[in-house]
Amino acid sequence: MPYCDRVVRVPRSKYLPSRNRGIPVPNAPTTIGGHLRKRRLELRRLQSEVARLLGVSTVTLSRWETDKVYPTWSQQPSIAEFLGFNPFTNPELGGPTGNETNGVASLSPTTPKTFGQLLRKRRLALRKNRAQLAQELGVSTKTLWNWEADRRKPSKKLRERIAGLTHDSHCQG
Repeated sequence: MPYCDRVVRVPRSKYLPSRNRGIPVPNAPTTIGGHLRKRRLELRRLQSEVARLLGVSTVTLSRWETDKVYPTWSQQPSIAEFLGFNPFTNPELGGPTGNETNGVASLSPTTPKTFGQLLRKRRLALRKNRAQLAQELGVSTKTLWNWEADRRKPSKKLRERIAGLTHDSHCQG
């Protein structure tokens, strides 16, 4: 058998790896995590470097990249700056996951009919999670959750405070 003396060399710097530690690198990302992972690998940066740049732990960045956790609202501006565009305006790239099912918003009427539905709509418009709004109102998260689920009703004094808080926040923002 003859030997071949020709060797083809292709610089790898122009290409992203197809896999990195067993996790596929997306060519056309369809999630926020995919965009983060692709951008980080394009820049040839380690997770620890990008995590430090974004102000989070490497565990958090890893969870974002694997779409196990969705970035919070306060972290979104730094992620948008890192990516060079704002992926959070595209609903096809996913949304925050939590203990609420994805169908909650679509099952609720467009016009809130109960106090709980109105409260939830206002909380989401303020871009606050239950813990943040509960802390501002001086109640427990469970209490706020019961109000939103229409299991309990706040006192008249607290309802006025809720109306004032949400109205004042809308006026400031």
